[in-house]
Amino acid sequence: MAVKWLVDKINDDRITREFKYWISGFLSQQVSSDNLNTFEKDIALYISSDEPNTYTSACVPLFLHYQNNLRIGDHQERLSLIDRFMGEFRAQAQKNAPTAFLSLMVYVFDQVNQDVAVVPPKGWSLSDLLGFLDHIPVGLKRWTWEEAARTKGAEPVKWPVVNEYHVQNLLYVLLAPIFNDIADEVNLQPVGQKNPRIDLYLPSLQTIIEVKYRKNVKKSFQALVGEIAEDASLYRADEKYMDALIVIVLWDCTRATQEHSKFKEGVLKIKGINGCVVVSAPSTMDG
Repeated sequence: MAVKWLVDKINDDRITREFKYWISGFLSQQVSSDNLNTFEKDIALYISSDEPNTYTSACVPLFLHYQNNLRIGDHQERLSLIDRFMGEFRAQAQKNAPTAFLSLMVYVFDQVNQDVAVVPPKGWSLSDLLGFLDHIPVGLKRWTWEEAARTKGAEPVKWPVVNEYHVQNLLYVLLAPIFNDIADEVNLQPVGQKNPRIDLYLPSLQTIIEVKYRKNVKKSFQALVGEIAEDASLYRADEKYMDALIVIVLWDCTRATQEHSKFKEGVLKIKGINGCVVVSAPSTMDG
């Protein structure tokens, strides 16, 4: 495997051909002779094939993922592999496995511990989060917007939402009691002259929440889709967040509900966007 990595790094056609000829002379024989265990067969499969493979073990694809050789972009798929790997790790710890192989497993185990350092609260998944955000309008019927004071001698109280960061703060208030690991205003690695920043991040779900605000009709849905596409590409440029899920939350002061379905459909076509929620401002609130 180390030789394969070196050959790939050199990226020379002649050396690549010689490497493939070399492994063809013995690797397939080793696999067919049944002298290799499950993990060794998976490694042999990776070495001998340039195509995506289906591996029997969970350890090998996770190792390749954490080595940035074959990234596993699907968060749920990675969690499933992690569950399987923990069983493999326990089983191998009770055997007299070679030191090199145990080193590989310990490496994956350490990476897994960092990957799932925070357990999703109450077993929440992406669909649970989207369902929660979708139901925010239900609670907005009690949003304080008084035309007249409800208590004697008091001034009428109105809770205006006039900026994107107001929506961000509202989401923080709603999510922080559930996700105690929530982070806001997370700065990412610069991309040229751009300095991208994440609005909200839920490490336990590896989910970025990007907030958008439509104040009036001057901000078109078309422009919003363009902004979201750019934001997503900037987030993916940071290696730490390249596999994170991205959820878009739009607060629409114009209440253009006839456009929401098409907007969500368009946003979900953008590569790397995993969910989209649109919340209309309460009808009692001034635009």
